Amino acid sequence: MTREEIRNHYRELRKELTPEQCIYYSQQVTNNFLRTWMFNHKLIHCFLPIHRLKEVDTIPLVNRLKRNNRVCIPVSNFDKNNMSHKLLDEHTQFQDNAYGIPEPVSGEDVNVKDIQIVIVPLLAVDQHGNRLGYGKGFYDRFLAQCSPGTIFIGLTMFDVHDDFEDIDPHDVPLHYIVTPQGVIKTKYADNVKK
Repeated sequence: MTREEIRNHYRELRKELTPEQCIYYSQQVTNNFLRTWMFNHKLIHCFLPIHRLKEVDTIPLVNRLKRNNRVCIPVSNFDKNNMSHKLLDEHTQFQDNAYGIPEPVSGEDVNVKDIQIVIVPLLAVDQHGNRLGYGKGFYDRFLAQCSPGTIFIGLTMFDVHDDFEDIDPHDVPLHYIVTPQGVIKTKYADNVKK
């Protein structure tokens, strides 16, 4: 399958999910994440879900993580195809952008090099941590800017795909994948410089 065929396949799988399945799978992903990691005093980047696209609902995870960590949320710049990152605090207010992505309206800017953990959205992922997003390259550009010790964790409601045949040289692989069934450590996890 080509990259676009894989994207279309997973878009169709998402469309078939009921609201109840989205809630259940998101809860399982959150539970598996929190059973595996109890991060403390880290700077964690996490996406917020586009509900109409049936992404993993990360809001409960963000609420739990921000108890003991600093959490930042991306703000997309579609003119430049990049993101900035705003630190959450008790005053943070959100507004959906033109694509339906909830984003902080204001907040302290975070330096990419200071982020220690990135929780990454995806459409599909293989067992090696190669991910497919929506095709704009926002996250690949962002992940490539992160410090060598940054941990990349992808969240999905589906099983991992067979190996992707056509890997783009600009793709940045994940270290871990969290599914409703558990956590998968990829071959890249051992390469993280602590």
